Amino acid sequence: MTKNKTDLRECYHSGVKPEIAYEYEFYINEQPHRTKKQIITGLDLHELAQTNSTTHFISMKTRANKTLIGPQVQINLTECGIERFTILPFEQQALDIHECYCAGSTPYITYKYIIKINGDKYEVNQEKITGLEILNIVGKAPDNHRVKMFSKGGKVLIGLQEVVDLTACGVERFVIEPLDCTEGFIRTDLPLQLIKEDLSFLEKFRVVNSISNGSSDWLVLRSCTLPDGYNVQNADVAFMIPKQYPAAALDMFYFYPPLSRADGLPIGALTLQAIEGKDYQRWSRHRTGDNIWDPETDSVGSHYDLMINCLKSEFKKR
Repeated sequence: MTKNKTDLRECYHSGVKPEIAYEYEFYINEQPHRTKKQIITGLDLHELAQTNSTTHFISMKTRANKTLIGPQVQINLTECGIERFTILPFEQQALDIHECYCAGSTPYITYKYIIKINGDKYEVNQEKITGLEILNIVGKAPDNHRVKMFSKGGKVLIGLQEVVDLTACGVERFVIEPLDCTEGFIRTDLPLQLIKEDLSFLEKFRVVNSISNGSSDWLVLRSCTLPDGYNVQNADVAFMIPKQYPAAALDMFYFYPPLSRADGLPIGALTLQAIEGKDYQRWSRHRTGDNIWDPETDSVGSHYDLMINCLKSEFKKR
């Protein structure tokens, strides 16, 4: 006897093969839809969602993987393991999780996600990822590295088989920390108040120096690559590290040689600061009330990201 209705999501969660029925219920973008067709096409899905194959893509999530569905592709709804369909504009195909965190928005389900690991960005095609998969992305061995996740809830360690939902609100970034020390990197000339995450972040720079002047320490990152649009492609970047860091916030950025816009337009709120006998250019840029310093989640790495964002945003002002 043929069933009246088969719910594909219920079958997915119970692990049973969908039965032939008069009507099939499934989800598109978390909204339920129904059809009497056992075999449907991508065009059928676009018609149900009132979208267009020239402007939107379809992703089918199954127990095995995600699959892009073209307009003429046929899908048998009685196949085992179909959970849902996602239909979104092509320009929303890849979602930057770190940008969602900075904007305070909840990530939506899409086909690809961009995650930040140790300051670099990587593209993944899954919304749920394990600690082991994060280590594999950056080629780090699980026996001598661990994964730390930064989110609105604070810093937490992620186990190798622990699952992180990238679409959950508040995931910011991941940091891979070595479980053993690397000879030669943890040097006595670096400020002692730096945290382990800072040391991992600084490994990406060829040369790092520090200067102490009593009340504060200066951390100088040599020959940093700058966004396009400035008079130089690389510059030394200095951060003032308070003695009470990380409880005390990092503030402002300092560049040598001084920066100017290649288009000749002015840059606001600049002055000179003597550091290591040179005239560094100080950018008076400060966090807003919506982005206050959090010693539990902020670090040299997040301050560096803020600096890069400010350099890029300069060209949106004028």
